Amino acid sequence: MNQYVKDVNTADFQQAVIQQSRTVPVLVDFWAPWCGPCRMLSPTLERLAQEYNGRFILAKINSDNNPQLSAQYQVRGIPAVKAFVNGRVVDEFVGAQPEPVVRQFLQRVLAQAPAAASSSPRPQTQKAAPKDPAARLRQAEEYLRQGNGCGAQRLLNNFPAAPQQNKAKKLLPLAIFLCDGNQGRLSGTEAQAANALQRRDYSAALYQLLTSTNQENNARARSVIYSIFALLGDNDPLVQAYRQQMTV
Repeated sequence: MNQYVKDVNTADFQQAVIQQSRTVPVLVDFWAPWCGPCRMLSPTLERLAQEYNGRFILAKINSDNNPQLSAQYQVRGIPAVKAFVNGRVVDEFVGAQPEPVVRQFLQRVLAQAPAAASSSPRPQTQKAAPKDPAARLRQAEEYLRQGNGCGAQRLLNNFPAAPQQNKAKKLLPLAIFLCDGNQGRLSGTEAQAANALQRRDYSAALYQLLTSTNQENNARARSVIYSIFALLGDNDPLVQAYRQQMTV
């Protein structure tokens, strides 16, 4: 758990959420260990908290252990995310929303941020690009597995002439696709596929993309499928299964 994510309970809620939200927005994530959708949403929220580098705090509240807070804030379904600014709830959503939706939610919340938060550093989405091509490719692959398409695209664009250049070209369509998903520019089946990639559910992503190619003769979806193959490697069972379907 990073420095911008904290577990909060009834005892410290006033200080950790109400008071804290007077200086920086606080996103309260009501969750429970048995909740499958909570486990889908949580990695997205935690990754964004790190990416936004202190522009908001993520407070995680186990609703089973803190029923008073759940009742006080009328939590009727989980995951439930409530954004606090200046001590009050200014926006909220329920359910495991895809990352583009969460990013749009964040933009609305941050627009209402206290002055102290608005001068905080901008999101730190990338590290400095390594000069060594092999290290550069490894970092790009790491970003892709994390769902950070824009970071991967920055590393794969204008990749230097090196033995790794061919694989970098193969991975670039996936990076562009994920970056479009990060920025909320996808819809329909493509948005569902990008959301699955964010969860590292490559089986669901490949299924959605293959459906898109079958229904719409979607050349972009086809290029992303082959890009996923390059990321996972030829020995991956998913790659072997879907490669056969691509040749049918």
